[in-house]
Amino acid sequence: MSKKHFDGAMPALITPFDAKGEVDVPKLTDFVKWLLPQVHGFYVCGSYGSQPMMRPDQCKLVAETVMKVCQGSKAAVMIHVGRASTDETIELAHHAADLGCDAVAALTPYYYLHGLTGPHLITDHFKALIDAVASKVPVFLYNNPKYTNYCVNAEQIGELAHYGLSGMKDSSTSIQLCYDCIAAAKGTDFTFLVGSQTMLYPCLGAGGKGCVSGMSNLFPGLVNDIFDAARAGDNAKAVSLQQEANALRHLTGTGIPIPFYHTALKYRWGVDLGYPRRPIQLLNAEKEAKVKAALDKYPHLK
Repeated sequence: MSKKHFDGAMPALITPFDAKGEVDVPKLTDFVKWLLPQVHGFYVCGSYGSQPMMRPDQCKLVAETVMKVCQGSKAAVMIHVGRASTDETIELAHHAADLGCDAVAALTPYYYLHGLTGPHLITDHFKALIDAVASKVPVFLYNNPKYTNYCVNAEQIGELAHYGLSGMKDSSTSIQLCYDCIAAAKGTDFTFLVGSQTMLYPCLGAGGKGCVSGMSNLFPGLVNDIFDAARAGDNAKAVSLQQEANALRHLTGTGIPIPFYHTALKYRWGVDLGYPRRPIQLLNAEKEAKVKAALDKYPHLK
């Protein structure tokens, strides 16, 4: 089982849909081809990819499409397979592994407040996933407490890392958790990926390896520049770039701003992502105008 290195800018890939809510395969293909020479990998079917709103057959179609485009490239592909139930998560993980992806990732099971019953339910879920597919593909845990109502702890990560978990994508925005989880996984081949460009440079200092972010759909060059400055030991440049990346949050807003990226990618780069999946809708003309005016203030970004 080969394992590509996860580092640099990895877009939390946005999934284009048609007006009926079906996956727009031609637009998805074109988008991945456009990003491919600019990024180090892809995080597919995550929050920006609208996976929680997609049917399992749509998730599989997106995974198949991305893998077809990336075949033979150096880009590492991680496919998110997390669902609310263990059996459906395992089903999607088997499908992704059979496609030859470089890793699968799964959210902690959501909707039900498993943490109130006991953290062992989360741990057991991931052990079942590792038992099912880790012989075929590395398994990552996706920690996103804002949307799952549960945040993993370092003790859990340490136990799972020694059980066979290959890494985690963390969207908690906690630098303390980053340090603690990396320390807890010491002695294993564990990869920590930060789930937002706003935490990238401090997480690299703690031992993080890669960045999965929405911003990498639009400005992957900025994210890669932070990596390059950090590797070169240019602290001043890395901090300056990190501050610029953080300032861009006022462009996107909070949450998962999928409609913003539809507007921004089309206006800035001519990339047409079609439609978001309902209930999410495209921005109205007034909001589109505000996004375009804001983007005009950053002509240097790539």
